[in-house]
Parts: sequence; C-alpha cells; structure tokens
Amino acid sequence: MSEFQIREHVTPGGVRTFHVSGDVDFGVAPELKTRITERIDAGDRRVVIDLTETGFVDSTAIGVLVGALKRLHDSGGELAVVCDNEDVRNIFTVVGLENVIPLHRSQEDALAVLAPSA
Repeated sequence: MSEFQIREHVTPGGVRTFHVSGDVDFGVAPELKTRITERIDAGDRRVVIDLTETGFVDSTAIGVLVGALKRLHDSGGELAVVCDNEDVRNIFTVVGLENVIPLHRSQEDALAVLAPSA
C-alpha cells in the first residue's frame, strides 16, 4: 500500500472531506486525529472521512473515528465514512461498529446524507 497521506477540502455545500490513503495504524493515527480535531474545533460540523484509498485500519484508527463521531455529535454535527474496501469494512463489523459509524460506499452517498435539509 502507498504511504499514509491526508488530503482535505470543503465541498461547495460546506462539508469538510478528508481523503485518507495508505495504511492507518498506531503510527499515523495521531496525525489523523489532530487534523480532524482541529477542524471540528474550528467549527466544521459535517465531516466525511474517505477511506477509499486505505488498505488497512487498526484499532487506534477506529478509535480516532469513534472520537470524531462523539465530538461531532456533542456539538450537533455529523460524520460519514466512505469505504468500499471489504477488508476494511469487515474491521468495522468485527469490532461491532458497523451500525455506530455510518459507512457509505461512495463519497456521493456520504455527501447526500450530510446535505443540509431543504
């Protein structure tokens, strides 16, 4: 798998999207946590974490996502995770989080869920 990298942008609708690539484990999870936390603390309330280019996540990375979900819920925000890799999706199932952290197969699906109500 390629080297760990985070790219981020804000959609025209105001959703902060983090594109994560490479393996996300205990060595890089703190960087992911810092980036997400900084944006939530700065006021972002709708966040997508796109794991499409991620080959592996460990329990530390899952903890970062759970922490982001809690932080967003506590501030009235929402989190969506994009993941189409069955191996990575299975990790969420094994730890019992498939119904806690919203998983979507495409960024379009995740953004549609986070779109503001008309």
